[in-house]
Amino acid sequence: MKQNKTDVIIIGAGIIGCCIAYELAKKKVNVTVIDMAADVGTESSWAGAGILTSHATTNEPYPELCRASLNLYPNLAEELRVETNIDIEFIHSGTLSVFFDEREASGLIGLAERRVNRGLTAEILTENNVWELEPSVSRNIAGGVLFPEDGHVRNTKMVKALAIGASNHGTEFLLGNPVSNFIRENGRVIGVKVNSETIHADTFVIAAGCWSGKIASDLDLQISIEPAKGQIVLIESVPPIIGRIIDGLGIYIVPRVDGKILLGATVEMVGYEKTPTVDGVKQMIDAAIMIAPELTECKFEQTWVGLRPYYKNGPCLGYIPGYDNVVLASGHYKNGILLAPITGKLISELITVGKTSHSLSPFEPREI
Repeated sequence: MKQNKTDVIIIGAGIIGCCIAYELAKKKVNVTVIDMAADVGTESSWAGAGILTSHATTNEPYPELCRASLNLYPNLAEELRVETNIDIEFIHSGTLSVFFDEREASGLIGLAERRVNRGLTAEILTENNVWELEPSVSRNIAGGVLFPEDGHVRNTKMVKALAIGASNHGTEFLLGNPVSNFIRENGRVIGVKVNSETIHADTFVIAAGCWSGKIASDLDLQISIEPAKGQIVLIESVPPIIGRIIDGLGIYIVPRVDGKILLGATVEMVGYEKTPTVDGVKQMIDAAIMIAPELTECKFEQTWVGLRPYYKNGPCLGYIPGYDNVVLASGHYKNGILLAPITGKLISELITVGKTSHSLSPFEPREI
């Protein structure tokens, strides 16, 4: 190991940890990122579909946080392209939500009307409007709603770009090295044990996804951040038959620029079990074919599982109780990719100036 003292240690090299590292490193903060995996972004950051959606209509703290993060994406995508020469494939395509019956129509149309009434965007579409946008959509739909501000990103490329960007500004990554223990002195954390070696720091960030609660428990914080299993199916369409995110029947369909299409995702509270199941895959494929029958002609590529960090009051952002130099940044659940930019920005502000541009009080870690 090159050093045993740094300014900030971040535990977790997923998209949240890498985004925090990138923002801190740009401010000339010395950062070390530690992860038990051999590469960055190998868990839920790799497994997600990269959807960037924020459909809520209220001005409550969580929807505001989501909207603020979505607004950061265009500039961040360009910044990372210039910094690293990596295109994170940020596509501002919008989401097309389709409905098949009056019950579904009522919910979606009501949401669209509330958004418009509150100065947000949404377009209510007839069946013909939907087919003009996406000709492959089933003739059995009753209509749809377009959320034009939504987008998606290639999350694997984004994590890589953030890590390279952070490295370019001096961040050190210790990968394949689990933190085995915290070193405390006079009631404060002063270091961590990694492979029997102690690395000291002034500030520590726990950003280890659904493992964050287990790590925080070593500091006597009992917080329930649980794994939420999500299965995803990858298929290929050449030429492409879908141009934007489509959701309905409890699933989403996400087209990538390489002709691949993602179908997802299940939500299963089964602990840390990561085996794909026939039932889960069948549910997603059946629903996708009901939405777009032409998908039956696509080539099946593979399926995989990710474990989202679920926290019922999530996300969990801020100093943990009893410690003024240990930050928790986890519990983003389904919106880890969406919330990565604002999380990186706010945690960086918290550590460097002690004041954040959005209040973190609604998201402070609490024992539950």
